[in-house]
Amino acid sequence: MEAAVRLFAGKGFDNTSVRDVAKAAGVNVAMISYYFGSKEKLLEAIFIKYITTMRAKLEEIVFASNVTPAEKIDRILESYIDTIAANRHFHLLMVREQGVMKNKIMYDGVKSLKLKNTSLIKGAIKAGAKAGIFKKNVDITILGLTVFGTINQAFNTQRFLCEQYRINPENEAEFLKVIIPRLKTHLKEVVRSYLLVKESDK
Repeated sequence: MEAAVRLFAGKGFDNTSVRDVAKAAGVNVAMISYYFGSKEKLLEAIFIKYITTMRAKLEEIVFASNVTPAEKIDRILESYIDTIAANRHFHLLMVREQGVMKNKIMYDGVKSLKLKNTSLIKGAIKAGAKAGIFKKNVDITILGLTVFGTINQAFNTQRFLCEQYRINPENEAEFLKVIIPRLKTHLKEVVRSYLLVKESDK
């Protein structure tokens, strides 16, 4: 699957053939057809794998005991940023997903999985609101756009950020070392500021 992710992200789904994937993975075309059936089904399997893996991480955070609602949100943000940083090719593919998934059944299936992940986050926020820690009636959808838009922009403008922070653009490890902590700190502050009930509001 990793070979397919790299190719789909780099060349584009439509411009990548099953033969290309087979060659990159060091297997024959028949093996890919046997396990996945088609290029579209391979793409679907990739999304299912990554999204369900993320859900397992979210469940571990959301259902943890003796952790405050604010700490859970911090951990969710950290987990998403770390996961995206560790899976850059899939992240690029995910960003382009709307144009890639022309098959409605496949799109609906992946959307359903993503909504389950979103539901976990909403549950954590609602639990915080019920406890009087978070504001009620926050716009979780727009909050998600703020968070993921910032993360996407950080990775999509890597060259610009390298110039701003005087990082060698060829040094991926240094980029992550400098940017990831800043990104986490910034988003935690933004999200906490939006969610937390202030003393003046009580």
